Amino acid sequence: MITGCAVKVALTSSYFQNQNKVGVLYTIDTIGFYKMGSQGLLDMAMTAGNKFQEPIRVVGGNFDPTMKIKGFYQGIFDSKGKSLKEIEFDYDEQTMSKFEKPSSSDKNYHKYDLTSLKEKGIDELLMVNVRYGLAVSYYGFIETGYFGHCTINSEIIDLTDNSVIYKDISAINEKIKGKWETPPDYEPLKNSISVAVDKAIQLENGKLNK
Repeated sequence: MITGCAVKVALTSSYFQNQNKVGVLYTIDTIGFYKMGSQGLLDMAMTAGNKFQEPIRVVGGNFDPTMKIKGFYQGIFDSKGKSLKEIEFDYDEQTMSKFEKPSSSDKNYHKYDLTSLKEKGIDELLMVNVRYGLAVSYYGFIETGYFGHCTINSEIIDLTDNSVIYKDISAINEKIKGKWETPPDYEPLKNSISVAVDKAIQLENGKLNK
């Protein structure tokens, strides 16, 4: 199921005025199948989405938004004169330490302690998680709509104290124009996913381009 983040933290208008160095960690999933709507356990079991796997595989072989997304973030930071560099880090929740929030603080903090990343020569960490693909809406086990989907979760963390500087989600479901099942290339599906990615980036731009 498609879900969103519970806490949102808006970026301040003065954010880009400092010269803090920012590292960016991208997690861009491979193309996927997503469900929308209300379903019970039996409905979910009956709608595994197997018939969508071949179209998704074909479109995924011809469409990858990775460079467009990375170029978007790099372009914003470059235009603001703020350093941004991609870093390597294994973000594994199974091995990371949970962060203990100071009882006297009213700030929002990242769930896991990332302060050690300052050793990489950065002051802040931008985390970008992207999911994209085909989203199908259901009423029970009945399919009611087909969409190109993109969700961008982004978060900026101050590595001095692990506090959240910015956190938001940009999600788009773009209705497929025509039928989703159009082999061999599935162009309507591909086009709707591409438009969803572009619109999600536009949403991000409005939140970050202060």
